[in-house]
Amino acid sequence: MAVLAALPASAQDRGSYASAGADRADEIVVTARRTAERLQDVPIAVTALSGRALEARGIGSVTELQQVAPNLQFTPGTGGNSGAIAPFIRGVGENDFIITADPAVGTYFDGVYVARTFGAPAELLDVERVEVLRGPQGSLFGKNTVGGAISVVTRLPGAAREVEGDLRYGSYNDVRLRARLAVPLGEGLSLGLSGLGQWGDGWQKVPSGRNLGNRNVVTGRGVLRYVSGPFEAVAEVDGLRRRQNSAAHSLLAFSPTFFSFLQSTFIAPCCTVPDRIDRTDTSPQFNRDHADAVNSSLTLSYDLGGARLKSISAYRWVHAQFGRDGDASSKVNYAGDFHNERARQFSQELQLSTPLLGRGNLLLGAYYFRESSIDLTHLTVADGLFKAPGFAAFSSGVLGIPPAFLDFNLDFDNRQTNTNLAVFGNASVPLGSAVTLELGGRYTHEKKSFFQAANRVDSNTPLLFGTPSYTLARSWDAFTPRVSLSYRLRPDILAYASWSQGFRSGGFNGRPTSLEEIGSYNPERLDAFEVGLKSQLGSAVTLNLAAFRNQYRDQQLLISTVSKSTGLIVVRTENVGRSRIQGLEVEAVVRVSPRFRIDAALGLLDAKYQNYVSVIAGVPTDVSSRTPKQSPDLTGALGLSYTLPLGRDLEAIFRADASYRSKNFTDVENTAELSAPDHAIVNLSTTIRLPGQGLALRLAVDNLTNRRIIVAGYDARSSFGFLEGYFNEPRRFWVTLSYRN
Repeated sequence: MAVLAALPASAQDRGSYASAGADRADEIVVTARRTAERLQDVPIAVTALSGRALEARGIGSVTELQQVAPNLQFTPGTGGNSGAIAPFIRGVGENDFIITADPAVGTYFDGVYVARTFGAPAELLDVERVEVLRGPQGSLFGKNTVGGAISVVTRLPGAAREVEGDLRYGSYNDVRLRARLAVPLGEGLSLGLSGLGQWGDGWQKVPSGRNLGNRNVVTGRGVLRYVSGPFEAVAEVDGLRRRQNSAAHSLLAFSPTFFSFLQSTFIAPCCTVPDRIDRTDTSPQFNRDHADAVNSSLTLSYDLGGARLKSISAYRWVHAQFGRDGDASSKVNYAGDFHNERARQFSQELQLSTPLLGRGNLLLGAYYFRESSIDLTHLTVADGLFKAPGFAAFSSGVLGIPPAFLDFNLDFDNRQTNTNLAVFGNASVPLGSAVTLELGGRYTHEKKSFFQAANRVDSNTPLLFGTPSYTLARSWDAFTPRVSLSYRLRPDILAYASWSQGFRSGGFNGRPTSLEEIGSYNPERLDAFEVGLKSQLGSAVTLNLAAFRNQYRDQQLLISTVSKSTGLIVVRTENVGRSRIQGLEVEAVVRVSPRFRIDAALGLLDAKYQNYVSVIAGVPTDVSSRTPKQSPDLTGALGLSYTLPLGRDLEAIFRADASYRSKNFTDVENTAELSAPDHAIVNLSTTIRLPGQGLALRLAVDNLTNRRIIVAGYDARSSFGFLEGYFNEPRRFWVTLSYRN
């Protein structure tokens, strides 16, 4: 389970990795520094899982990786979106899906950075391996990321014909069908086709309509590979179509406020809190979670003899529509929002790698990225209030407020373009037979332009009176170096120490409710210090250790407060002066016998704000005593696997996996009701295999004890009165029949 790896240097490397055929650390060859090395020889802290290891654990989506990797958290898609990928690594991450917020942890599919994950293929299909890289990235590949990267690497077709597929059925009538075909076409050409379809009922019951949290997604992928001597070309295209109901969310509490008074007085009473998290209600116009996406890439690689030249060209288009009903009612529309998101991106990456001083390697690269995105959001607050009988007279005569000022049924038109240019390099220099020095760096220039028009729907007036629209533009530059020193203590023990800097560009406040909130926030920067030890103790034990300390400057945080001038809720990103995150990670594999294997991981985290002053209701307030969100002190994972021969061509594999997390706050404000208690999730499975026939039958249960834990939430009690939460999925039983030839 716990191994160290890095992103592939070329499509050829993807094929060679698959040929290893196992997830044992001492059997995998990777190209962390753009040259083939044993996995345990690479001084980078990463958790990696092969496709077969994922299948053995029943991991079918990117977000389930938190079950096995230390100090990794995922928050679910908010706003009704179930497909977003929002990871936190070592307490560094971003869970806001708005187009003005960039991920702090990058997500890559076959080496291509994905900027907007609300339409990303979270469902894993045709996977060779998945890697979780911890710490700042940028001197070796792709776009700069401050917290780390998650890389999904799919399989390539080759000279052999391959046919495989599986059919899974489980709780809530969940059906999943996957299939893959790889065929050689001759003359160096090969073709790979794969597809996935998943359909199922939702676990959150809606008496008036369609249940929330259901499944209805279809994805497909095609890859054409050409190899001729030193030249290789790989063309890939994949698509996604999701037609689901809104993501499951729960109204946890409700407190009457000024807006709810207006709702109850002039429209209808609101709101009633459901007595169970698996029950809610919703208006049909909010009950939607749709997405369409198309991704294409062309990877060219040429061996020049003494060097290798590589090009990655990629284009991505996504259109997502999703909503949430905040009042848990189908009879009133007191609170809700609906989002219509479009994004397209183009990226071009060039890499040149060459050997250096015998055992060393030199990599030079350039990166171009451009994205255009549109966010059309409709916000509902007391729908029908503006036209309700008696409201205008009450607002003007009693409150002395123009009725239009209290019209908060809003349409937002947000548009942003983002251009990122970078050059990077990395040199691995041997300083003797046992010591290696690694020097790297990246220069980044990023420019953003943001446009917003916000209109009060019923009164047909601008949200910001006198400012129907505005445009902002800013650019940022940064140089982020990296230094690493590794020492071979013994042939099977490697020690290393590294220092690197991470950078995430600034952005704009996409949700202003007053003129003074129009503006931008600053970039964040992180200094990461890490020491590690990687050891292979004979053939039985793999043990990897990493200790780290991250020093944050101007950390970007999404906060919720109240405007002093308007009294309305304000959701914005602000910068923290200084914060510190330090911790320890232990990953181990113990092969007790050829039949019995133990995988274990432990993550310790100590996160603290050192200087955090937030403006609350217009008053600067020191909130350094808060605990950083998504930063549990302890995360752990334990996996036990035992293989029992049942005959000459029949075996059973029994597996138990448990993951643990200590208490964790899900929001910046440390709302008590939105904190997750310490908990453990247990999964069990039994697989009956006929290796000679390529058949397998897997019986499994996920979340054996049906432990329900809050994983995200939003506290709007000071403005609209509601407290909302998102929970993990309930216990599910599965049966899977698979075939591989």
